[in-house]
Amino acid sequence: MTNPKAKVYKSPVPLSLWIKAVSIAFAALFFILFAVWQSGQTITNAKITGTVVSKEFKPLDQVDKQITLHRTGVVRTDTVEGDYIITVAVPQQSGEPKKYTVWLNDKQRYDSTKVGDSFDVGPYLVKEPSPKK
Repeated sequence: MTNPKAKVYKSPVPLSLWIKAVSIAFAALFFILFAVWQSGQTITNAKITGTVVSKEFKPLDQVDKQITLHRTGVVRTDTVEGDYIITVAVPQQSGEPKKYTVWLNDKQRYDSTKVGDSFDVGPYLVKEPSPKK
């Protein structure tokens, strides 16, 4: 059996250990805040708006049926007649606009988009291949 009158010795926590712990906590907090700030930067930079310069419809040889499952669980069936493609010219600081090819998956969106309209390429980000020399 243990002696009830025995003293328990607790070593004091040294000041250097407190300083190290606090500095590690600040470094971790700084890293988390920096990561959150940087992740927000890419979202702002992803908004690339330009002007629609051309529209193209490439019909398929055979009409295709697609079944789409939305993340909410809604099932949708679509009939696809072909590829709906638009080309968007985005102005650059260098002066010459950069062209992006956008494949739209919706005929209604394709029909509502007109040449000369403003269009955000950010969600698509497919660069048109440069012409071969």
